[in-house]
Amino acid sequence: MAMRRVRSWVAGGLLLGAGGLAAAGGCRAGEHDCAEEVTCEIVNANGTSNGHCWGQCVYPPGGKFGEPMLVWTGPDTLAPSCEDLTWVVPDTDVIIRPSSGTPKLLGRALPRVERHCPTCACTVPSCALPSDLAAVSLAMCGDGPAETRTLFAPPPGWDGSCVSPGWVPPEQLAALLVGPMIEQRCEPVIEESPVPRDAVAGEVAIACPSRVSTTLCAQMGQTCLVYQQQDSLPAAWRQCVYIEGLDTECEAPAAAGDPWPRFSEKLAVFYKGVEDTRACTPCTCKPPATSRCEAFVSAYKDSACGDWLVGISVTTKEVCVAPGPAPMIGSLSATWIVNEPGRCTPEGGVPDGAREPEEPVTICCLPRGT
Repeated sequence: MAMRRVRSWVAGGLLLGAGGLAAAGGCRAGEHDCAEEVTCEIVNANGTSNGHCWGQCVYPPGGKFGEPMLVWTGPDTLAPSCEDLTWVVPDTDVIIRPSSGTPKLLGRALPRVERHCPTCACTVPSCALPSDLAAVSLAMCGDGPAETRTLFAPPPGWDGSCVSPGWVPPEQLAALLVGPMIEQRCEPVIEESPVPRDAVAGEVAIACPSRVSTTLCAQMGQTCLVYQQQDSLPAAWRQCVYIEGLDTECEAPAAAGDPWPRFSEKLAVFYKGVEDTRACTPCTCKPPATSRCEAFVSAYKDSACGDWLVGISVTTKEVCVAPGPAPMIGSLSATWIVNEPGRCTPEGGVPDGAREPEEPVTICCLPRGT
């Protein structure tokens, strides 16, 4: 409710006399001596009387609602102090502070930022040729005090082509021990990460005690919100009451024709505590249901894989083969029989946890523009 502009000045400024502000509505500049206290009736633009309340007259909701306060909402990084709330009386240099005191954190809004989980994938599993080969001096790879083993291993990452790791003479080669196939397991990877976003500052509700009086308004039971005309409040500030509870209803709006606004507009529900345990399950890989890796490994008497000596099929277990009488070994080669490692199934990257708000506070405000 906009009020007529202040035109009466006492002692060079505004004089608060008898609990009210010397103001417009029946008082004219120059009528009074500078030393006397002036209390003038204040008439609103709609013709209703504000008594001696230079501000907003309201009917407080009572009950479990607290006294009216000035409430600011916005990012917690920009939260003001109560002394930041000021306005200048029109056509003057008089600065009004409608609040004094320490700001009170009413609560925080639930975080609006969604938790996006990554898209999980798996590396492709593979079959790898044996890397452990050895010449054994005892037949059938027996284990005894006279046994000797001579490594005859191909290089790492062997692709089966002809290699010559050295020479093994006949006296050291009664059997050839070939290690198992190697199944390279798949590993979890993040195929697509959530697009990074700027962090959103959490929204908070800050309440500042307002100046109130129960003796200045003309209507019985009204409270004067001193210096708190709505058109003088910055946009982020509201005149509100609050109550603890989530499902609390605000007052019903003022009835048609009733000029006095009610605390009927639910600003929001804020929470004194919010425990956020949301996360994403880790990326994992489920092994393939079937995997077949089998190769045929050949040993040769020469160093160029030309004079074949012995060959054996190798799977996932080591095998032993006898090369025959008076052998010697100088090279190796291998070919795939089956190379079907299968595919792994990615798992994980699923939202987990929840937001657990605690101690809700419902804030009810005067409608804007009243």
